[in-house]
Amino acid sequence: MSARMTLEEAVWVDPDRMSGTPCFRGSRLPVQQLFDWLADGVPLDEFVEDFRIDRRAAEAVLRAAGTEFSERSAEINAVAPAQTPPV
Repeated sequence: MSARMTLEEAVWVDPDRMSGTPCFRGSRLPVQQLFDWLADGVPLDEFVEDFRIDRRAAEAVLRAAGTEFSERSAEINAVAPAQTPPV
């Protein structure tokens, strides 16, 4: 199995190109496209094949998003704890 890719290896951002939109390295494909396709129910394998993106790059983006979400949800919960809905 191949080694994990870091986010820095997977994504590039240049304010002078693509208006600074984060894109998969070696392409002009915005990272947001991955989230849009997944939200529409497209399997990761199909995304990777259709756009010829290294699967490890897509996984690095998803790991980073998951980490960010976990950190942010902990912050949000500290400010406004979730209320348990009545059963």
